Amino acid sequence: MRREAGRFRMPRWLRAAGAVVVMLLCFFYLGRTLWLGARQVDWSELTVRPGPLILSAVLFTVATLIGGLCWSLLLEGLGQRQPLRANVKTHLRANVAKYLPGYAWQILGKAYLCRVQGLPMGPVGVGIGLEFITVILTGAWVALVTAPTAWLEALGAGRLIAWRWPLAVALGALLVGLPWCLSLVFERVEIIRRRTESIRIVARPLWWMLLWMLLAWLLLGLAVHGLIASLSVMHPGQWLAITSGWAASAILSLVVVFVPMGIGVKESALTFLLSPVVPTALAAVIAVLARVLTILGEALCFVIAQRL
Repeated sequence: MRREAGRFRMPRWLRAAGAVVVMLLCFFYLGRTLWLGARQVDWSELTVRPGPLILSAVLFTVATLIGGLCWSLLLEGLGQRQPLRANVKTHLRANVAKYLPGYAWQILGKAYLCRVQGLPMGPVGVGIGLEFITVILTGAWVALVTAPTAWLEALGAGRLIAWRWPLAVALGALLVGLPWCLSLVFERVEIIRRRTESIRIVARPLWWMLLWMLLAWLLLGLAVHGLIASLSVMHPGQWLAITSGWAASAILSLVVVFVPMGIGVKESALTFLLSPVVPTALAAVIAVLARVLTILGEALCFVIAQRL
């Protein structure tokens, strides 16, 4: 590693090598799961039900569109009131940049499009960072609240049961108090105040943004439930465990930032988390199909953005 400006930075080749190793391990896990678990599933009896499959695809697309609305509300909450159409268009267009090699393309793409839109870079930079943080926080809250006790025990996470609701309450309080926390930081921390003079915290849009994010997480859980229901018989009550598993796997893929789009990481985690609900081999297939539907939904939203 080399030292720059008083801090250590990992060489790019080492980050790339780490990403490749993680992806190979994840794909090995998925392949091994399919190979060993194939006998658990009677593949000849699986029939695709088009209704739940179409509903799942629609929900993945709607959740992506909600992301554009959340970005607009976030900018408004930072005092940057802009037309909703322009903000949604910027978000949906920048969203596909994450499929380019390198994690920074989505961030740079959104920053560039916001600059073309006429927005100051200070609030945009804060907004991009805050968007990433709030997606993780709202996802963590949903994962905690929707996790059934029996599902946690089946996963071997019984120790989390006693801490689940205290953590959910604390995290919920943090989300509710987020506007005041931001106001305190921007007013009291000198170095931040000087660089973000154009930011004015507005609480109501930020609260609406958090509510829409929570709704998006729930819709994504319902989308995965519909995807499973299109291939296998599912009880409606299993939606809670599926939602919690989807949120947890998505957060893990976001945290592992050196792997582009969390490819392999999300699928492996989702396969493991769905294993108490469906056979592991089928869970692996569902995880891969969920990635496909996510990509198709984001591609459709990009086309929609071009029409805005």
